[in-house]
Amino acid sequence: MSDLDNTSDTWPPADCPALAWPALPDPQARLAWYQAVIKAYAALWEGHVSAPMLTPVAEGAIQALEQQLGCALPAPLRQYHLQLGALSLAETLCSVHHGPVCIQPLLAAYPGITDIYEDNLDLPLVEALVAFGDYLGNGNMFCFHRQDGAVYYFDHDTEPALTRFFDSTQDYLDALMLRCLAEVHDDDDTGEALLGARYGESLVRKWLY
Repeated sequence: MSDLDNTSDTWPPADCPALAWPALPDPQARLAWYQAVIKAYAALWEGHVSAPMLTPVAEGAIQALEQQLGCALPAPLRQYHLQLGALSLAETLCSVHHGPVCIQPLLAAYPGITDIYEDNLDLPLVEALVAFGDYLGNGNMFCFHRQDGAVYYFDHDTEPALTRFFDSTQDYLDALMLRCLAEVHDDDDTGEALLGARYGESLVRKWLY
């Protein structure tokens, strides 16, 4: 939940999406929903250093990253960065550009993983994962699999270290937008219930607790 105090009668903004899973029949509808959610979340954090900004990334920058990684970004994540590029949301998305929080192989993002879990680690899986989301800056990360685009959650504190969370980065981005809406509407309970109904309560517990 945000620590900002929005108690105005006009809050949430009139064009803020409802805290619910919308019908998203095509990519254009999903893009419009993402844009509306990010706009509302930016209004929540207006004037704060954490306020998100739309910063679409050039095709050339993505191609350069893909060449460096040796694999393509999953299509939903690629389109997100091409069209929107907002990074500072309910969780931080890693940047396409080089920097302290950038999209990179999990082994580069958290090299200590091989020391922490040396006796119980699926090293081929670790080597196949690319970190693209920094969960609250606490060392836990969301990663996509180079081959099938599935999303794994890396938990540096609690075993199992790697848990398959979503079938695609689209599922993760949808869930992230819902988390943003829960913050905007100041209703974490409903947000968690919606996530649990779609993805399972055990996943939500692993993710948020």
